[in-house]
Amino acid sequence: MLEIPVTARVPEAREMDHRPDIEELLLKRKRALIVEGYKLTPYNNPKIPYRFQAEININNSRLWDLITELATLLPPEIVLEYSLDNEATYATEQVSRTGVLQTLSRFERELTQDCTLAFTLASHTAQGLTEIIITSSKYIRFSGNDTNPFSAIMKNFSLREIPALAFIDEYPQIVEPLKKFIPSSRRPEDVIWSLNRAFNIES
Repeated sequence: MLEIPVTARVPEAREMDHRPDIEELLLKRKRALIVEGYKLTPYNNPKIPYRFQAEININNSRLWDLITELATLLPPEIVLEYSLDNEATYATEQVSRTGVLQTLSRFERELTQDCTLAFTLASHTAQGLTEIIITSSKYIRFSGNDTNPFSAIMKNFSLREIPALAFIDEYPQIVEPLKKFIPSSRRPEDVIWSLNRAFNIES
């Protein structure tokens, strides 16, 4: 079973009494392949700026390590996007990949465990789009053009391709504040404020 963020949990049926299908959904979730691995979809349409997309599950304690490793597939200059509760999205100009990762590392705990925060590292050039999306549910969506270095990273992390892989946000879940579990953690609003300040973005 996948190690999910501490802030996300499976609801009990009584907590979702507004959904008459909740027991059926919870049963399906028990049977779903929510495990470590990845699902890969190739694209051959020249109008699409990437040749494949992958969705990746990894144990939450290993998420940051995988993010930083996948980031090596990005060029030196990238764009960072981030959001709270899928509301307003903030985006930087082209900035140093190294600088972005150094700044984000200050908020590693919140960015990998707080299920109200999401962020994206991206580069869109004439050669195509490379994009790493860390969803609020803390799995990764990756878009790229060369499967070889991507597959090498998956192998290094012992992640195998699973076509029937499932993800936690396909089913009902309860999201709770990170401070409930880690009192010393930052509030998500403070993380957004700090990132805006670090990248000179008006909120």
